[in-house]
Parts: sequence; structure tokens; C-alpha cells
Amino acid sequence: MTNIDTQRWKQLIVERNRELADRHKGQRCFILATGPSIKHQDLSPLEGETCIAVSNFFVHPLYPVLRPRYHCIAPFHHPLSEDAMQSWMDDLSRHVADLPEVNLIFSISDVVRNMQNDRFSGKQVYFLDNNASLQEVLDHGLDLAEPVFQAQSVSIIALQAALYMGFSEIYLLGCDHDWLLHMYETRHFYDEEKHAFTRVSGKDIEWKDNDVEVECRSYINLWQQYKVLRRLAAAKGVAIYNSTEGGMLDVFPRVALGTLFPAHAPSPQPHLAQGTRA
Repeated sequence: MTNIDTQRWKQLIVERNRELADRHKGQRCFILATGPSIKHQDLSPLEGETCIAVSNFFVHPLYPVLRPRYHCIAPFHHPLSEDAMQSWMDDLSRHVADLPEVNLIFSISDVVRNMQNDRFSGKQVYFLDNNASLQEVLDHGLDLAEPVFQAQSVSIIALQAALYMGFSEIYLLGCDHDWLLHMYETRHFYDEEKHAFTRVSGKDIEWKDNDVEVECRSYINLWQQYKVLRRLAAAKGVAIYNSTEGGMLDVFPRVALGTLFPAHAPSPQPHLAQGTRA
């Protein structure tokens, strides 16, 4: 296949993303990330809601209950190894095997890599072209059938997808983004042995060759991307809320998850008069 043929082939794959445009117009969704805070949150009220899971969220015990409608995976990147990536995709394949409704969202650069061995045969899979700049997206709008910007975090991929699909309310969970406070410590809601990267490549692989300067640059890029998406959301009348418990993300207003589901809130304890024993 020539370079021209390859480019046209990728373009046709990306153009299929138009199927997603305004698919959920006027609805709400919950983006489920993998920060450690999420292990302290009761996610059971999200059953029946439209959820967009990311990364290794499939190891959450409620994954088969919540049945996320979408699952986003970041593009292959340093310092990951091919063996670790293949093992991870095998893990994902096993967890989504019994979820016929799940739609997978990958990078166009990973078409061959992620689709090996027909592991996602029968699934709806969409691919994003991550080659635009932030300014290009601001100038021309967010269109998943055209190049989008390369995300600093997989939560950015999920947020771009949610905006394109027309959700009017978007809630972020597990977006702690506080790794600068825990340098050289890998932290998620799950035991790190549950991630293929750790099993195949060793502990703390994500910190390889990183230092404070690298992490600060990552923060600047990430915050700029969140602010661009906040601006695009505001132009469309879309509200984005941060329902993460704690963390450093301060771009969006906070909304406690429990306030959205008052029927699931714990029953208030009866007030006892002073001196009365329970």
C-alpha cells in the first residue's frame, strides 16, 4: 500500500466517526477515569446512566454493572512496550466480551496494533486522528471526523468525544490529576498488578525518565487542553462538572456525585436530645 493509499484508508476510517455526531444530544454522561479517589465513591447510582470509561477502568468491580457505553484508550506512547500494549488490549477484550453495547475509541495510529487477532471482532470501534493543534480545533471546531488535538490525558479524549456526541451535561469522576503531589508513586483506584503495564514492564513504568520539569510541562499542556474544551463547551451551551472527590483539577465547577442522586443518599440519623442515649 502506498503512502497515498494509506492516508486515504485512514481518512475513510476517521470519516466514519460522523456516526457519533450529536448521537446523545441533550443527554448527560459520566466520564469514569482511574484516579485513586474513585475507590472511595459509591458508583452504583450510575447504573443505567450513560458512562464513558477510560484506560484501565474495566478492572473496577462495577464495570459489568455500569456497562459503559463507550471506552476510550490513549494512543500507544513511550515508555510502553509492544508486549505490554498487546497484553493490555487482551485484558480489555476479555472485559468487554459480554458488553455488546460498548463502543471502543482508539487512536488511528493504533488500528493495526489494537485490532490484532480479531480481538474486538463484532464491536463498534472508532478511531481518532490526533494530529491537529489546539488552535486548529479552536479555529475550525471540534469534529471527530477531522483531526483532533493530541490529548495529554485519556480523560481529554473522552471529553472531546462527549462534546462531539452532543451531551449537554458532562460529569468527570476519578480525574484526580494530583500526581505532582506524589512524585514517583503510581496511584490508581486499583492494585497496580491489575494493569498489564505493571505485569509486563515492571513497577512504576509511567515514571521512567520523568522529573519535576517534565511533569510541570505536562500539567501546563493538560490544563490548556481542559480550558480549550471548556471554551468549546460554553459556546455550545454544554455544562462540564468535576465530580471527583478531591484532586487538583480546578477548571470546572465542582458538583458532588451524591447531590445528583438524592434517593441514594444515606438516611439521616435521628436527632437525639441532649443527655439521651441511643
